[in-house]
Amino acid sequence: MFNKPFVLLCLAIFLGWANQSILTPTIPLYVTHLGGSASLAGLALAAFAAPSFLVRPWLGRVADRIGLVAMLMIGLASLLIAGGVLFIPYLWAVFIACAIRGVAWAATNIGGYSYLATAAPADRRGEATGYYTSVVGLAQTICPALALWMIAGHGGFTGVFIASAACAAAAMVPGWVLLKHDRAELAAKAAAGTTTPPPAKGGVMNRGLLVAMILNICQGLPTPAITAFLPLFARDQHLGNVGIYYVLAGVLSVVIRPLLGKRSDTLGQGRIIVAGLAAQMAGFAIIWFGHALPVVLAGAVIASIGPALVNAATTTLAMEAGEAHQRGRTMAMFSMTNQIGVGFGAMMAGGLIDLVGVRNMYLGPLLITVIGLGVVFAVWKTLPKPVQI
Repeated sequence: MFNKPFVLLCLAIFLGWANQSILTPTIPLYVTHLGGSASLAGLALAAFAAPSFLVRPWLGRVADRIGLVAMLMIGLASLLIAGGVLFIPYLWAVFIACAIRGVAWAATNIGGYSYLATAAPADRRGEATGYYTSVVGLAQTICPALALWMIAGHGGFTGVFIASAACAAAAMVPGWVLLKHDRAELAAKAAAGTTTPPPAKGGVMNRGLLVAMILNICQGLPTPAITAFLPLFARDQHLGNVGIYYVLAGVLSVVIRPLLGKRSDTLGQGRIIVAGLAAQMAGFAIIWFGHALPVVLAGAVIASIGPALVNAATTTLAMEAGEAHQRGRTMAMFSMTNQIGVGFGAMMAGGLIDLVGVRNMYLGPLLITVIGLGVVFAVWKTLPKPVQI
């Protein structure tokens, strides 16, 4: 499992996600620091999300032609370039940097997720995905807190931008070693006459990929109801500070993903998805019923198990559904569902709060999770069977 390509990939991805995660809470604060409004900060985030979503199908095609690791390196290099633009202390520079970062982030994720299927043994992809997503979760847990600490008086915005750029630059080191390794393997295959066929011109969508995308949306759409709106719920209900949730959920995610990722290869991805969606459903129900801080925190932490399990399992399903020579396009399509979850999920939660109130908002995510369980049971017989060991 822990071969050279996999270790290099995880190291590059951890540093790439560190670059992204340290800027996630920073950009809105920086926009307002420069004199912009909260609405302008939202537009800056949209300047990142929109291109990141729109260019993925095209970048997937390019990745299949130039190589998956080459696409990863293009993404990391572009993140470094965008980081340099952030040092220009004007609002227009923030928007340019966010747009470049959006494209760079799409390239980074397409290269990383796609090469994961190559670096991992075919019969241990669930375990590999668990470790891979755990590395991502570790960066998401550590770096936002680090950014806020720096902004509070330990380096300021300049320090955050330096740290972010340093992460992107450092990520290019294992990325470059991985690129040389990948090209050496391709050259060896070419010499042996075992190269894969060129990318097909037809579409990559098939039943397996469609199922993986739908199920990933069913865990992604409800997630912002907690990650973005739990503090608002706590304030509205006079519950107190819920900041400890982010630490607990982050640590749990880092621990649980590799453990159950390993088990998913023998249990089957279907069982892992059912367990994740059931935990998510139970968590939302507890929050909806909860009127005390410990109860709400328990519900939020339980609900966080859902994304930790389901995203790893659906990523594995997507890898299984794609042909080796179309992996870039396959994972580009699949990764679009992550953006759908973040963007439309937040919009859905905010709209429901305006319509039915902050407490009853959680009924919407609960319903989507139930729909996800229905989809799993409807396609159960078509899901890949567990590996027999």
